[in-house]
Amino acid sequence: MSDLKIEKERLPRWMKSVLPKGESYLKVKRLIAEHHLNTICTSGNCPNKGECWNAGTASFMILGDKCTRNCRFCFVQNDVPEPVDWQ
Repeated sequence: MSDLKIEKERLPRWMKSVLPKGESYLKVKRLIAEHHLNTICTSGNCPNKGECWNAGTASFMILGDKCTRNCRFCFVQNDVPEPVDWQ
């Protein structure tokens, strides 16, 4: 056997996500929880959630927690949205 040293490959910088932290992140998280808002960030288990919420932004799903699209990379349940509650 040879004495080859196998190095562990690291992910490129563009594949790494920012850890969720900071006041902006916590503020967005509280607002979403407090108002029971559906976001693609939480429903889709988005890996970029920390980056967006740190910037004070979120993408809302206005017709509930289901989506008519069926993107392969997304974890949002694919189905017909609930009827609109106009009240």
